[in-house]
Amino acid sequence: MARELPARFGITPHAARRLANRQIAIGASMALVGAGVSVTGLGSVAAGVPFGMAGALLIAIGLRARSIGVAVQVVNKAYNLAASGQREDAAELLDYAEATCRSRYVLRVIDVQRALAAMQRGDLAGALARADAAVTRRTDSLSFHLEHATIAAARSLRALLRASTSDRDGAAADIEFVRTSALASPEVRARAELAAAVLLERSGDREALRAHLLRERGLLVEHTRPRERALVRAYQRMLKAKASSVYRTGAKREPEAGGELSAADWAARISPDAAPFMRAPALAAGGVEELSRAEVDRADASTRAAAEGRAGSNRQPATKAARRTVLLWVALVMLFLGVWQFLSPDQPPVAPGVERLPARLIVRPLSIVVALPIFFIVMLVGAVLVNMARARKLSQRFMAAQIAVAKGEEQRGKGELEALTRSKVPAAAAQAHLALAELSERQGELSAALAACEAGLARLGTEAARATAADILLPALLAERAFLFAAMDRRADARAEMALLAERYASYPFLERARMRVALALRAREGDIAGAARLTERDADLPLNARDELLADVCRAAASPGAAGAGEVERLREELRLDAASRRWLSAVAPAALAAFERLREQGDADVLAEAEALAEREALAEAEALAERAGVRTRDAGAA
Repeated sequence: MARELPARFGITPHAARRLANRQIAIGASMALVGAGVSVTGLGSVAAGVPFGMAGALLIAIGLRARSIGVAVQVVNKAYNLAASGQREDAAELLDYAEATCRSRYVLRVIDVQRALAAMQRGDLAGALARADAAVTRRTDSLSFHLEHATIAAARSLRALLRASTSDRDGAAADIEFVRTSALASPEVRARAELAAAVLLERSGDREALRAHLLRERGLLVEHTRPRERALVRAYQRMLKAKASSVYRTGAKREPEAGGELSAADWAARISPDAAPFMRAPALAAGGVEELSRAEVDRADASTRAAAEGRAGSNRQPATKAARRTVLLWVALVMLFLGVWQFLSPDQPPVAPGVERLPARLIVRPLSIVVALPIFFIVMLVGAVLVNMARARKLSQRFMAAQIAVAKGEEQRGKGELEALTRSKVPAAAAQAHLALAELSERQGELSAALAACEAGLARLGTEAARATAADILLPALLAERAFLFAAMDRRADARAEMALLAERYASYPFLERARMRVALALRAREGDIAGAARLTERDADLPLNARDELLADVCRAAASPGAAGAGEVERLREELRLDAASRRWLSAVAPAALAAFERLREQGDADVLAEAEALAEREALAEAEALAERAGVRTRDAGAA
């Protein structure tokens, strides 16, 4: 008996299920036509076999689409749960997917997720075993570009694991593979470059490490996860430190609930010498209940209706769907009648004793009947192969544009993205519009970003296009638009958009990240700096970008500068002074948070400054003792003269 998916996860039928069911129905009808031709005496068995083959092919395609659709939803939901700290639920979903799915592509994605989870627990050996499995698993030829993108992700993860376990040759091979892969995303390349940084740090070549961090700064800061980004910044602090500089080495802690290490202890496993310079992010998954469905249900009807209208309908009108079904069955009936008529004797009767002359046929009817389904099979297989080749080419172009932007070549990357928006493939065009929206948002051009989101959603106007994009692309466009609404003071629209996103796309793998981004922007935009700071009280591993993390840090420092520490406040001031793009983004998205942070210097509150200075002094003393202990020097008693 098939294992059932627990209802508490809220995974609804995939958007592509209706299309798959339609394919199965058409395939079954073609198989029935073939059976009718074969067994009713209208033709030979050979005439019905091609119809049966064509029908079986369509049925197989439909069944595969249904099976993979469910598995992808489960795996995406597991990713979202793991990122938001619900690791036991995530593991349960992955167990279900492994037990019920046979798609090699989905199983490879599961291997990568298991490897990430093991690495965060500090189980480097287990993570390496899962990464190896993801790399060596056989590929599925029907999802070539997706398979190879996932293999690149697995090899970037394996490179980091190998670098942390001193397997220099293995790590170097994986890094080179990722660097030369045309299907490696910026996030995948960033992890590979972090692995290269770990190798350089372990070799002791500080100048090479400094040059590497500077050269790959765009990837390492913009496209890493928070823990990885914190490790990059630890390297930057380590390189700036002089002999007299002091940094704290935190006391070793036990793994958190769920078995995951804190970010500081995780860094100690990956790069021990950088651990003393680690200042872990404290980004939370909690505190965003305000964006739940219950919150939106309290919104006025017009706001809800506007959100539904913007999102479009997931279901075609019943009359239109019924009309298509009727037309399909009429076509199939006409086809069957045509076959019947073609194979039936059409010569008039003759008188008894009169010899009938043989008919002279230019083309045998049976040959035509056999040729029709064979032609259909050839066309269907050809279309699949053409679509696979086109998808791979478009993916390569898109990745090249993204890498160009990440490496600072924004004009070249933007030009290629704009060219991709004119693609005849709706998903490719919509994906390019989303990338342009994110680029405009990063530059603080919120109106341009919103227009790009709208253009991307417009390209997904058909049922087939929306079903194809339902796993990541379509909800990503809606999530970006919700964030822009929040940043543009359209609070009710932002909340309604997010609730609709959670309702329709509960399996979106970045749903909790979207909730956090929108909640943080809403709080900061409203001037509720303390509320924004409370959103980030619990440690989690949400894949927020560098700007979202900067906003969270600024809110925490502005709300409680004494708790943040003088060093953290000064770091943020330096970052805002040197990074004009981040300051421009913060000014556009959360001007109240930026103003509150800048008032710290103006206020000059004696108590705050005294508390910060005392904390900095305690940190310096603890760090000095820790470094001395690491160097093997016995420190004097604090009370000695």
